[in-house]
Amino acid sequence: MNKTDLNLIIENYLRNPFRSFGLSLLIALLASVLLVGGLLSFSLSKGLNRLSSRLGADVIVIPQGSEINDQTVLLQGDSKYTYLPQGSLEFIRGLDGVEIATPQYFLTTLNSSCCEQKVMIIGFEPASDFVIQPWIHEVLTDKLPKGAIVVGSEISVGEKKTVKFFDHEYPVAATLEPVGNKLDQAVFVDVATLADIREAAKAKGVIFLHQDVKSEGSDSPIYSSVLIKLRAGADIERLSQEIHTRFDGVQIRTRKDLFSGLEKSANFLQIVVWSIVALFLVIAVAAIVISFSLSTRERRREYALLRIVGYARKRLRTLVLGESLLVSAVGTYIGLLLSSVAFFTFKIWIGEHVNVPFIVPGNAEIAAVYAVVVLLLHSVGPLAVYGVANKVSKIDAYAALREVEH
Repeated sequence: MNKTDLNLIIENYLRNPFRSFGLSLLIALLASVLLVGGLLSFSLSKGLNRLSSRLGADVIVIPQGSEINDQTVLLQGDSKYTYLPQGSLEFIRGLDGVEIATPQYFLTTLNSSCCEQKVMIIGFEPASDFVIQPWIHEVLTDKLPKGAIVVGSEISVGEKKTVKFFDHEYPVAATLEPVGNKLDQAVFVDVATLADIREAAKAKGVIFLHQDVKSEGSDSPIYSSVLIKLRAGADIERLSQEIHTRFDGVQIRTRKDLFSGLEKSANFLQIVVWSIVALFLVIAVAAIVISFSLSTRERRREYALLRIVGYARKRLRTLVLGESLLVSAVGTYIGLLLSSVAFFTFKIWIGEHVNVPFIVPGNAEIAAVYAVVVLLLHSVGPLAVYGVANKVSKIDAYAALREVEH
């Protein structure tokens, strides 16, 4: 394409700004939906994959009536102040088919009036834990130092790399990779450090419910949840029945239970998003075809004159395709700019409200999404009007002029 043709394409775009910008705006909307849809799908898939790879438990036992949803006990670190019956951990460890069982302790979300940060504290037992420590080992190869803590990716630790609870500062040994849910806002500690935090809280006049329950007459510790890894071939239904027979007030969730709901939610969101993308794509293609078809009728004299002054049929087709490409390109970059600002500004809000693990993809994946959107939308206009461009290239110049003059 030479400079003269390029100037002609730009002049044609500007000569009818209402039509040109209207079509570009439609492409911009399509670009926005496509970009957000792509990033959202990547984020949901990445969140689910990351969480699935980190959840090593086959079965989770949690308190009944604790207002804990199927996924929130581990996936969102929501304890709601309830604990398992005393002695439940020891009983579960003795059941046939249980390879290892480990407890977790959830302290209430600390109030900002007593602490510098409002976070959830999740305690684990180092000797038996097979869930939290593998996460930690991804970012901390050495053993967790005594009294140190590990924080989720959204916890700010400052230059001192410490977090203060009840006037006690605890060094942060590592920051975990994001998992895309409220665990990113949690603090992970071993049982010794958890006991130290409880003592510090007690000195400040804050009594956790955990301590209240324990003080009712038994020294047996109580737990917020028990995570179980099963031996190969273990009968989950029999294990569940034995636990329910021995203890009232417990819920038993399998790994399949936990992730089936999340996968359904993620799949539903993706179906909605891609349905909207398909709808916008159909509307955009139809609008471009209709608009260029009408425009071609109005400009038959112009095309006829171009043929008479020496424009080849291929060159006329290039002009029409070039105009559609310009419409698509302007719309694409406007849409990408606006949707990028919106998505990255509100990504945290989106992650908090989709109720599914949500991790924004890395730079390479984001670049791939942008490249696909640009490539696809730069093709939409030319492909949509290819038939129209072919008709223009076959126009009979003298017949068209006579038709216009009459």
